[in-house]
Amino acid sequence: MLRDMEYEHTFAGELAQFEKPNWDPLIDLVGPHLVRWFMWMSEFEVDGVRAHAYKHCATRRYLHIGEDGRLFGYVPRYRYREIDRVEALDEVFGEWERTIPEPDEAALAAIERLLRGATP
Repeated sequence: MLRDMEYEHTFAGELAQFEKPNWDPLIDLVGPHLVRWFMWMSEFEVDGVRAHAYKHCATRRYLHIGEDGRLFGYVPRYRYREIDRVEALDEVFGEWERTIPEPDEAALAAIERLLRGATP
C-alpha cells in the first residue's frame, strides 16, 4: 500500500469515456506496425490531460498515453505516475517472446528500433 508521501508524485485518474477510441497517441509512440497488437480500452483524465489506455493483446500489459505525449504507469487505486519512454515500452513489450501470439520478425525489429530511440 502506498504511504502518503508516495502519493505526492502520483495523479488521480478519472474515466472520461470508453466508446470512441483515439489511436493517434499510440501510433505516435509505437508506429503503425505495432498498433495492430493493441486494444483501445478507455479514455481517462489525469493531471489535466486526456489520456488513453491501450492493452497489448499478447502480454496483456497496458500503455497509458496522454494526448500531450506523456506516459503514465498505473498505481493502485486509480492513480498514475509519469514514467519515461523506456520504462513504458519495457513494461508493455517485456517478455513478449514468451507469450502467444509471439511477435513476428517485423514486430521484433520495430521494438528494437523503439528501444534504441528511433522514431516509429
